[in-house]
Amino acid sequence: MPREQREQLILDVAGRVFAREGYHSASMDEIAELAEVSKPMLYAYFGSKEGLYLAYVERAGGELLERLENAQPRDRLPASVLRARISEFLAFVDEHSDGWKVLFRELGSTRPFSDRVAQLRERIAGTIRRMIEGGAASCPGYPPSAADAIAHALVGAGESLANWWLDHPDVPRDQVAAWYFGVVQAVVTGSTD
Repeated sequence: MPREQREQLILDVAGRVFAREGYHSASMDEIAELAEVSKPMLYAYFGSKEGLYLAYVERAGGELLERLENAQPRDRLPASVLRARISEFLAFVDEHSDGWKVLFRELGSTRPFSDRVAQLRERIAGTIRRMIEGGAASCPGYPPSAADAIAHALVGAGESLANWWLDHPDVPRDQVAAWYFGVVQAVVTGSTD
């Protein structure tokens, strides 16, 4: 198996173990066994347990950010872009619940991890801030500091909603998306209707 393919397999397995056990309780022995590689191979590829964890965080976070940035509906109307990005966000949470749990439930492990997740959160907030500043037709034209603050508030609300949804898997994704869209739209437009 080519190295790149094996690395992705190891990261898939590591994500499941980290999501289930948490960073500190996850065992490199278990990851190696489930990935069907030797423990020395894990260390050769990733250097350490921390290196493996950071590689997983980078991959999952990069995919989430890429999906958000590339969510562009045909009509490119602000409300359509917002719906598309909310849909992609929830699709990521649904399809990669392990990745989501590692990124946003396992935050406080140690400094390098929380720093990486904070950087990712900052990049996601930047994407949302640019949408707000780019001016949805119904957007009241927030100044940059307000757009930044609102973007961070919406990211926090999305994280909290995603965590809630993982604990309530019986609620359909479309329903969760509709709720979040309503909240975001109300905040961005300054309306409470």
